[in-house]
Amino acid sequence: MPAPQPPTPAPTPPPSAEARQPSGAAARIAGPVVTGLGYAVLLVVGISVGLGGSVLAGWLSYLWQAGMAGQAVAAVALLGVVAVLFAGCRAAGWGMGSRLGAGLPALGWGAAVFSLIAMTSGGDIVLTSTVIDYCYLFGGLAAVGIAVVLTEPGP
Repeated sequence: MPAPQPPTPAPTPPPSAEARQPSGAAARIAGPVVTGLGYAVLLVVGISVGLGGSVLAGWLSYLWQAGMAGQAVAAVALLGVVAVLFAGCRAAGWGMGSRLGAGLPALGWGAAVFSLIAMTSGGDIVLTSTVIDYCYLFGGLAAVGIAVVLTEPGP
């Protein structure tokens, strides 16, 4: 017969909901700080997507010049890019619970795109005057604009 085991202490109960909440001062400071950081990140993400998407649109303009098959592939890819822009702005607005959440990535995207269509003495920077680049510019503006308008306003 094995030796009897000593009794083990009972497990401690989980902390109550009140104990898990931060103190009053910390909660008042943390909420707005986290929200502000979230909005700042969305603006940076919008700028990054605008820069990367503009380079992609520049590549699509080369594909556009490859004939009918290239134009078909470029058009399908452009529709996908515009759909992702729309969905991303809608998701950002839903996640932040406000139109500002959808508007900041749209603003960052627009600022990045417009900075890359500027004309220099050497010519266009990234987005040239091709049909597919104009479709990216105006289709993207329409997509992010509609996404911002369709987002429910915050409290």
